[in-house]
Amino acid sequence: MKYSIEIGKIVEGALKHDQVKVLNYTKQLVAKLEEDNEARAANKFNKLLTMQQESTLSAMGAIKENNIPVDGESRTTLADVIYPNENNIEVVLSQGNLEKLNSFILSYKNADTLNSLGLGVSNTLLLYGPPGCGKTKCAYLIAKELQLPLIVARLDSLISSYLGTTAKNIRTLFEFVQKTPCVLFLDEFDAIAKARDDSNELGELKRVVNSLLQNVDAMSSDSLLLAATNHESLLDSAVWRRFDYKLEIELPDIEAIEKMIGLFTNSEQFTIKEKREMAAAFVGLSGADVEEIVKKAMRNSVIYGYEFSKSSVYDELFINKKIIPQNYKDEREIQRKKVRFLRECSDKVFSYAVIANILNISKTSVSKLIAEEDE
Repeated sequence: MKYSIEIGKIVEGALKHDQVKVLNYTKQLVAKLEEDNEARAANKFNKLLTMQQESTLSAMGAIKENNIPVDGESRTTLADVIYPNENNIEVVLSQGNLEKLNSFILSYKNADTLNSLGLGVSNTLLLYGPPGCGKTKCAYLIAKELQLPLIVARLDSLISSYLGTTAKNIRTLFEFVQKTPCVLFLDEFDAIAKARDDSNELGELKRVVNSLLQNVDAMSSDSLLLAATNHESLLDSAVWRRFDYKLEIELPDIEAIEKMIGLFTNSEQFTIKEKREMAAAFVGLSGADVEEIVKKAMRNSVIYGYEFSKSSVYDELFINKKIIPQNYKDEREIQRKKVRFLRECSDKVFSYAVIANILNISKTSVSKLIAEEDE
C-alpha cells in the first residue's frame, strides 16, 4: 500500500491520542501527495489540517508544540535538528561504501512495496570504522536523500551524572523522534552502548545499555535510527544484533581521494593527472586528513602571500606524514627524504620527471638523490 509509513503512523498516533504525531505525519503525507501530483487528496488533508489548527486556537493549549526535549537537570536540549533545507553536506565515499549506503536508502524509499510484500523495512544502520572517514557525513547524506530532518543526539546533554537520568533522557529522546518524520542519529555511540561485561564500568552503564535496548526494541519499524562509532569492539553484543544494516566506512580509496581533492579546491585548480598523482600520495589517510592538508595549504598561501599550487599541498603532506623531523636543517637530506617518500608511494606514478616537477628541481638532481639513497 502506498504511503504505508505515513498512514501507519497517523493511525498509531490516533489510537494513542497523540495529536502531535498525527499532525506531523499528516503533513508528511500531504508533502508526498503533492510530490506525486495527487492534488485532490493533498488539498483534502490540507483542509483537515487547517480546520484542526483553527480549532486549536480556540482551545488554548490543546496541542503542545513539538519542541526538542531537554535534560531535566541542566535544561539543555537533548538533540540538535538539521532540517532538509539546511542540510548541504557533501560526502565522497569509495564505490563499495556508496553502494552499501544506497542500498539502505533505497530500502526506505521503497518502504511501501516492501511492506505490501510483508518484508518490512530495514530501519537501523550502524556505521563504524576509523575516525575521519565520513561516518557522520553519511548520516547527513541519508537524511538529505530522504528529505527528512536529522535529529543529532547531544551526548553532553544526554549523559547525566545523576543516577537514572541518562536512561530517562534516552527514553525521552526516542519518544520524541517517533512523533515526527525524521532520522535519529547517535554519534560516538560507544558512550551509551558499551559492553555490559566491562569490569571497569559501574552498574549505571548497565542500566543505560538496558534502557537503550528496550527503546530500540520498542521503536516503530517506520522510524529511522542511525548510530556511529570509532570503537566497534567496545559495543555490547546485544546492541550489534539490533541493527539491520552494519556498514564499515573504510579509508577512502584512490578514486575517492581524487574526488575529494577536486571538492576541496577549485575543480580547475589541478589537472586530472595532478589530482591522480596527489591521490596516490594520500592513500592511507582519512577523508578528514585529506581535507585538513589541502585546506591548510590553501590558508597558508593566503596568509604568507604565495601562489597556491600542488607543491604547497605536497609540503603540507610531508609535514603531516612527519617526513621531515622538526628543526631539521640539512636541505639535501630533506630533499632525499621527500624523494624517498614519493617513490615509496608509487614508483610508477612518481617518476623522476614528476618528482622533479613537484620539488622544483631537475630530473638529474632527482636521479642523484635516489642514487645517494641507494648507496
